[in-house]
Amino acid sequence: MLIALGLEFALGVASLLLVPVGRPDEWLPPQGRAVFVVHAGLGGMLGIGSLVIFVVASHGGRIVRLGALIGFVGLLLGAGGGILAAFHPWRLTGMGLMLAGIFVAFFGYLIPLLEQIQSEELE
Repeated sequence: MLIALGLEFALGVASLLLVPVGRPDEWLPPQGRAVFVVHAGLGGMLGIGSLVIFVVASHGGRIVRLGALIGFVGLLLGAGGGILAAFHPWRLTGMGLMLAGIFVAFFGYLIPLLEQIQSEELE
């Protein structure tokens, strides 16, 4: 999940560079369309994956549940930002939410990994 989030971040930066910020309101801009579609598609798959992880983690330990919840909330923030970015007056807010969401999700999915590393060092 962390690798996919890193790839999604890189695609978001590429979209920012290829798709003009001053474009009119539209869901699928003509400039940078391929990168934009891959970015949106990967974001959608990450959202579905985070929901699956959240449901499966409900049977795990407290730290695993916390990480899954934080990751899910981060991806929801990013998805909301993606929706807002389609509308020109909200574009900057949307980009900020996407950036914040990806960092929150990355941190959330990193928590259980760090706990596992720490517990292996203590053994």
